[in-house]
Amino acid sequence: MQSLWSLFLYLFGLLVDAFSLCEMPAKLHASKLDRDQYFGTWFFTAAASSFPSSLEPFTTTDSIMFRMTQSDSPERLQLRAAIRLKTGQCVPRSWIYLLTEQSADLATEGRPYMRTELFTTKCPDCIMVKETDQGYQRILLYSRTLHPAENCITAFKSQASCLDMDEFLLIPRTHSACKFQES
Repeated sequence: MQSLWSLFLYLFGLLVDAFSLCEMPAKLHASKLDRDQYFGTWFFTAAASSFPSSLEPFTTTDSIMFRMTQSDSPERLQLRAAIRLKTGQCVPRSWIYLLTEQSADLATEGRPYMRTELFTTKCPDCIMVKETDQGYQRILLYSRTLHPAENCITAFKSQASCLDMDEFLLIPRTHSACKFQES
């Protein structure tokens, strides 16, 4: 009787998945990325999470422009940010992402518990990133264009809702973007 009940629940789960409006995005394997496609400039567009505290670091932000480049070795990627705060102040930041053949995710140098996963989106020139660290999980939308199409934002919000992330933050981008500082 128990195995029949388990089979019923399994089949019911398959049926629910088949009729679900939520479609999981395709995960990108970080160490196998087409670097020509993903290197270069990206604009931070939106963020979502289950808890407002996970989005709190972005509430003072007006815009963020990122530049992904190859570091001094193939397993290290350099990410530089030019952050414009709502006050107008520009704040530079930089990170090193570490790639390993064993993992599909990016590790962040100096943050051993941080996990960064990359996903495709239905919008051209966009990428979705899922960040998980101690105490938070959030998804972020990046675009090659400063103002992506509205349907890209709507699709991201829908994906966030499917992941039970109902807290949403759209980056305002009311000021011009900051310039990257030379390192």
